[in-house]
Amino acid sequence: MKEETPNTNIQEMLKNPIVKFLIKAAIIYGAWEFMNWFQMHNAPFNKIWMGLHSIIKDNIVDVSAWLLRLMQFNIEKYEVVVRIVGSPGVAVGPACVGFGLLFGFAGLIMSYHGSVKSKLWFIPLGLLGIHIINILRIVVLAIISNINNDWVDFNHKYVFNTVIYIFIFVMWMWWVRYVDKEENKKTSENSH
Repeated sequence: MKEETPNTNIQEMLKNPIVKFLIKAAIIYGAWEFMNWFQMHNAPFNKIWMGLHSIIKDNIVDVSAWLLRLMQFNIEKYEVVVRIVGSPGVAVGPACVGFGLLFGFAGLIMSYHGSVKSKLWFIPLGLLGIHIINILRIVVLAIISNINNDWVDFNHKYVFNTVIYIFIFVMWMWWVRYVDKEENKKTSENSH
């Protein structure tokens, strides 16, 4: 009987798709943390980072205000605050941009196997979906603020966090099923 060396055990373990996924995810998470640290300690990169952040934040505010006007609400907009006249309104803060969620979603998809070509359309689709949910969140919170401002905090912290995580989970499951279906199709084509 042949003895297995520690290298053989490690090589076998690295062939496991779950282990590959976890290693890729850990590397991507580490890259995210490094980028956060780097942008905080590097003025030129921070300027670019904050500029991108500002563009997304402004888009959330502008599109939210536009949608509320489209729904016939009398809107006032002050920099990062969107409010229906007569209500406290909603401020779009730094976390509302959702950089962590956007990167987390992209990291999940990048970590899982599948063709790069497929990832190039699926990741932007998911990022767009998260951005649209962020816009709708501000719209609904502004309406809730107009009805009863005491309800805003609960909906902001719990309801909308749940909605966004459910969306990410559904997109993740869609990706996993899509990849499995594509791989099964290739296996079937190769066996004929």
